[in-house]
Amino acid sequence: MNFRAFVSVLALVPATGAAAAPFSSGDWETARIGSTCIVYNNAPARDTSGSLQFSFDVKGYNADFTYEYAPYTENEEDPWAETDLVEITIDGEDSWLGGEMFPVGLQDPYQISMTSGFVKDMAAAVADAQTTIDISVERESLGETWLYGRFSPAGFSESLAKAAEMCDFDPANLPES
Repeated sequence: MNFRAFVSVLALVPATGAAAAPFSSGDWETARIGSTCIVYNNAPARDTSGSLQFSFDVKGYNADFTYEYAPYTENEEDPWAETDLVEITIDGEDSWLGGEMFPVGLQDPYQISMTSGFVKDMAAAVADAQTTIDISVERESLGETWLYGRFSPAGFSESLAKAAEMCDFDPANLPES
């Protein structure tokens, strides 16, 4: 789900059983809309952009992890090509999980998404992080690696726990979706 669209929908929907009031902890928030719980960061670090977002359906089905780039201007070219490689760095250490993220493509050229079977590993990595989660892309055509987003893990564990409560799932034992 497009993060900007999500925030717009959340602002318009009253807090009911279908859409619960958001929960905030540190730099992360949780909300439930319908049968989906979403855990998202509420701000990147200075000089970076975008949003990290985890989503889980009831019982933890259809788990998803995405990074959505928020361009600084409307005139920016596509931020990456389908052949570019994603790098995830946690507390300054490269993570193998970057190899499981790929550009979504033409339907959303500003989004990269993780292979669903690795979402529980990513959630555990963010929960264990002490200082930063970085999303970078190795721009093959330019021979450069660009840091797109730097995020704080502060409050993630509490927000994930709230999502697990709202949608009745165990983040460490997600079902095969």
